[in-house]
Amino acid sequence: MIEKKEAYIRMRTILMLGVAIAFLTAIFTSGREDKPGVFKK
Repeated sequence: MIEKKEAYIRMRTILMLGVAIAFLTAIFTSGREDKPGVFKK
């Protein structure tokens, strides 16, 4: 039972890290699509 709980926690942690990394890369890559120095009105 203890091994199952540890595996579940480890899998959930890896999943949360993956989601966080994907979210951060989406934020940073979306900011790079705009050309620098060009302001939108």
